[in-house]
Amino acid sequence: MTMQKKRRVLRAPFIVTVAAAASFAGAVALPGCNITVQGGHCPEEMPARESRCNADDLACAYVDSCDNPIGYRCVDGAWQVEAEMSCNPPPPECPGPACNPPAPPPTCPDEMPKRESSCNAVDLSCAYVDSCDNPIGYRCVDGAWQVEAEMSCNPPPPPQPEECLTAATADECAGLSPACQWLVPGCADEPGPPALPAAGCFPRPTCEDDAACPDGMRCQEVIVDPCGASSSSGVGSCAACGMARNVCLLPAAATDAAQ
Repeated sequence: MTMQKKRRVLRAPFIVTVAAAASFAGAVALPGCNITVQGGHCPEEMPARESRCNADDLACAYVDSCDNPIGYRCVDGAWQVEAEMSCNPPPPECPGPACNPPAPPPTCPDEMPKRESSCNAVDLSCAYVDSCDNPIGYRCVDGAWQVEAEMSCNPPPPPQPEECLTAATADECAGLSPACQWLVPGCADEPGPPALPAAGCFPRPTCEDDAACPDGMRCQEVIVDPCGASSSSGVGSCAACGMARNVCLLPAAATDAAQ
């Protein structure tokens, strides 16, 4: 008797619908889907302050609009600024001597200061020339310019010619004034000017005519010893012999000199 084999029951075919595929893709992150990573990484762009974040204690470094470094940290779900530099920083501290160099030494004013005008350079001395071309010195004393040295624009006049004529010796003549000079008779040759009649003290500016001499005296050209005043005794001590000079003489002396 022939026995019949049992047929295997076929299962229903496995069919994946579009909806099922879509739900499967949402459950697994597939490559190329460009899903943003939410935790553990710093944003590429600097976040806004207090904006949301979900990676607590994550620190990120950026550069602000002033090219200064700035740090952000995720704290309690929000970005907080951790370190920041001002765009207008205060001047740097400089403890070295180069940042606080010593003040330059005081200098004198270009123009001569006014007397008692203010100054702040203690004990500074300055030299100038006044309106009479005389040297004048100023010193800063107690905050004011004081005249330290000054020459009068009207110096005392030189002694009159008659004052020079009163000296009896070369030493007395030298003590009167530089305007007086002691003259000694020199070697005279005829027919030239006569020799000075006698040694004496005469005004140093030579006379040109009688008007330059004291009353009663005449301007006379005479020969004097150019070395006569080289010693206090009035005696010449050099090799020179005579030199012409105009001097003021009394009429009698002028006559004697001319003879």
